[in-house]
Amino acid sequence: MIKIFTVCITLIDFALANPINEIPYKLNNGYYNFFIEIPAGTKQKWEVNKHSGLLEWEEKNGKKRIVKFLSYPGNYGFIPQTFGGDGDPLDVIDLDESKSRGSIVEVKIIGGIYFKDKKKSDIKLIATNGSGIYKNINSIDELLLNKPQVINIIREWFMSYKKPGKMVFLRYINHNEILDIIEESHLNWKKYHESVNCENAYDC
Repeated sequence: MIKIFTVCITLIDFALANPINEIPYKLNNGYYNFFIEIPAGTKQKWEVNKHSGLLEWEEKNGKKRIVKFLSYPGNYGFIPQTFGGDGDPLDVIDLDESKSRGSIVEVKIIGGIYFKDKKKSDIKLIATNGSGIYKNINSIDELLLNKPQVINIIREWFMSYKKPGKMVFLRYINHNEILDIIEESHLNWKKYHESVNCENAYDC
């Protein structure tokens, strides 16, 4: 299922008018909501602004950012209502066909890849679509066994799209561990927003 999320911002509720905060992270069927910032096959670096909630084309030194490498090999974005170790939502790459920027797609998380980026932890979650060509793949072990070239392409792309040596591959993350990471990151997001709400309330 694909939905298009339109961000509406008001002066009254500025902090909450944000797809990072307003879209539920998990569904009752075990799937997760995935917000697409960068469609597969494109090079423009778009990202949701954490403060305004707007999906913006990133700039660096006054120039719009474009990946100086091959196009993204999958849809790229994040799971809402999560905070990773860097304070950003958990990154996701979806292995199925290209979807529109700003779409919300229900995906199955099968595992992840653990990188180091500038000596900091950087985890990329691997997702599949329930109706896509990888719908019968339930774990990264199954992907490695049945379609090893796919995970090799994803791993090598992330290691190569920046300057050599910046992204270092450490290991694959299995299905159970990645689900624990998602739950922990959701708790981090929840604790942060509870503390913000408490600061703005009189009865905390």
